[in-house]
Amino acid sequence: MNLKVEAQKRTTKKKSDLKQLRNEGQIPAIIYGQGRDGILISINDADFFKIYRKSIGEVAFFDINLDNHNYTTVIREKQVHPLTRKILHIDFMELQEGKPITIDIPVQLIGESEGVKKGGVLEFLVRNIQITCLPKDVPDAIQIDVTKYDMGDSIHVADLEFDPDKIDVNLSPETTILTIAEPSELIIETEEEEEIEGEELVEGEEATEGEETSEGESEEEKETQE
Repeated sequence: MNLKVEAQKRTTKKKSDLKQLRNEGQIPAIIYGQGRDGILISINDADFFKIYRKSIGEVAFFDINLDNHNYTTVIREKQVHPLTRKILHIDFMELQEGKPITIDIPVQLIGESEGVKKGGVLEFLVRNIQITCLPKDVPDAIQIDVTKYDMGDSIHVADLEFDPDKIDVNLSPETTILTIAEPSELIIETEEEEEIEGEELVEGEEATEGEETSEGESEEEKETQE
């Protein structure tokens, strides 16, 4: 999936300047490429959110239009506010023609399995599979039809069909993607977990509240000072 994004160059790098950009409805971002410095850009927050929603659940390439030049990119990293979930900063990586990339591909399940119809529970263990291939060979998603699978069945990486001449899978073939468990198995596991938790409480260990974390910083912001 290729999505078009309009961008503007920016010269602002200080944290205070980046905050001002966000207040003006812009997302500060940077385009990294091979053999050159990153290009500082900003993109409209509302416009990008509409575009980004289309990519959820699939692999997306972002065609960034900057001064009438197109940069085909993928998102390498994005910084998100922990409370509002607004995107604060994006690192884009420009793709190079003929050069392989390593990327996570989402797994999509199709249908309802026979095991689930009989009362079993589908445990979805691996939701993304990392592969390495040329950009032109990147699939939008990995689809698995689960309709024929019964209780006790599992699907492993080795069960998926990839062209080995084009795609390298960076997971062990034995890795379990999903399994369909019988309800009795889940009940036993739950009871065992409750017993373990009870033993921990008897030992008198006090639970502490999790420490509040900061918003974090993008690579660009770590390198700049006000």
